[in-house]
Amino acid sequence: MDFVCVSRVLFEKLNLNYEEGERWIVNLIRNSKLDAKIDSETGTVIMEPNQPNVYEQLIDHTKALQGRTYKLVGQLLEPSQAQPAR
Repeated sequence: MDFVCVSRVLFEKLNLNYEEGERWIVNLIRNSKLDAKIDSETGTVIMEPNQPNVYEQLIDHTKALQGRTYKLVGQLLEPSQAQPAR
């Protein structure tokens, strides 16, 4: 099933003509920040797989590790801070 067939059914359900429906899909792609393109010659939407960048994954894991390490150090220091000074 290609984009034209699906779009006709979808646009009929949404009560939109083809041009309005195409604009609706363009806005949907823009607002959802999808990595997609519309091929107007074939009337299809081409979507790239949404895989996070390796560098972004590394940064996210590093941030999570930093937070966990901070909590762990805080838990280790709590008993020594609770003891009265001699």
